[in-house]
Amino acid sequence: MYERHILRTFKGLKKRQVFRRFVQLTSIFFFFFFLHKTGVFPLPENLPISIYYKLNGLLALEAVINSGKFLSFLLPGLIMVFLIFIVGNFFCLWLCPLGAGIDFLNLIVFRKFWKTSFATPKILRKVGLWVLIFVIVSSITTFILSTPYMGFIFDPLIILGQAMTKIKPWLVFLSIILISSILFPRLWCRCICPLGRFYTLIGRIIRKKKRTGKNDE
Repeated sequence: MYERHILRTFKGLKKRQVFRRFVQLTSIFFFFFFLHKTGVFPLPENLPISIYYKLNGLLALEAVINSGKFLSFLLPGLIMVFLIFIVGNFFCLWLCPLGAGIDFLNLIVFRKFWKTSFATPKILRKVGLWVLIFVIVSSITTFILSTPYMGFIFDPLIILGQAMTKIKPWLVFLSIILISSILFPRLWCRCICPLGRFYTLIGRIIRKKKRTGKNDE
């Protein structure tokens, strides 16, 4: 029975899906590899150990707002925003290590073959927008009023990185995200994650422009 489910799982995957899983697995590997290297002293200067955080476009935007100025290390995040604006949100489905972890966890528990299915509560479908607003407002108040910045607690890369350092509150938070995303497939990614919502909103701009162009033709 177990082997049959495994065969059905792999047969059901198309070539594009297999390639995406490979890219996701590679992304997970490098995220944890670089995370491990941050605990090595002296830090290896020839490795881009902070590249995932630098590619985080929302963190880059938050840093610009918090500091009130542009810093050179924010450039990769802004480049990521530009790429998503051009081609759409590829980060969440291909590169995000937390999203990839959720996808692989669902494969491991054979979520695709469960007879029971839970509909995502309507009240949660727009939570991500409010979380994104909270993150941006927190950045603005930090810059204007010098209040502690709290928006980082919802960043998927920070959540995953801090949980792996075995800090209990972050471990609990990550566990809730993973369990809820099994019961409600990709609940965190689709409904709550501010980075995902930020990238999705940017990606929608180009899709709307393409649709408008086709209608004009």
